[in-house]
Amino acid sequence: MTVLCDLDGVVYRGRAVLPGVTGALTRLEDADIAVFYITNNSTRTPAQAAEKIRALTGIETDESQVLSSSLAAVGLLEPEDGPVLVVGEAGVSDAVARAGLKETAEPNLARSVLVGLARHIDYDLLGRAMAAIRSGARFIATNDDATFPTEDGFMPGAGAIVAAIATATSMTPIVAGKPHAPMRRLIRSRGVGRAWVIGDRPNTDIAIARDEPDWESILVLTGVAGSDDVDASGADHVVADLPAAVDLVLSVAGES
Repeated sequence: MTVLCDLDGVVYRGRAVLPGVTGALTRLEDADIAVFYITNNSTRTPAQAAEKIRALTGIETDESQVLSSSLAAVGLLEPEDGPVLVVGEAGVSDAVARAGLKETAEPNLARSVLVGLARHIDYDLLGRAMAAIRSGARFIATNDDATFPTEDGFMPGAGAIVAAIATATSMTPIVAGKPHAPMRRLIRSRGVGRAWVIGDRPNTDIAIARDEPDWESILVLTGVAGSDDVDASGADHVVADLPAAVDLVLSVAGES
């Protein structure tokens, strides 16, 4: 059995760890249940995300446990898809480099445009991405989440940036992150079989489990989803937070 756990809105919000998370993750560790952190947040590298988990929760976490939408997106690229024009942050650039592909800032050289959350984006970069795509470059989005939860509320997500480029180019991107097939393939490539999917966003965290018959979903109400979203969420289970989700996982594990 494996737990596939979202990060933003489940483990932490911005720089604040959510209540009871350290104890919940410790209980999974003590029960020898494997945990992967499945995140659409493309801004951090797996190593940076693992370090944030360690710093906020005190739980030892290896970068191999972090599967991001950046990794799923780069999995769609072939060697001939470089150079890549990146609209994003360290997580996207690191994934591109690990795949052995080169980046370019020049629209006329780009064979692909890879778009993630870019918190310091400017009009010039949007224009270069548009020009590259209109010249034939592949258009790939790490994810299309409309919003991004922080400790102070919600901010525009990668989907807001993707939508701007899609509007300017009249092109529809291939989306890699949850709930789409590239992310599911990335997870399966790690040997994951039966799993519990724990997340706060119905259209990504919960939806990714629907096409996988051996994955069961748990919606928590500490992030995007609120009580008004429960009935339409499609989740197999709805609980208050990660500690309650772990209670459920361990109760079932104890029965099997």
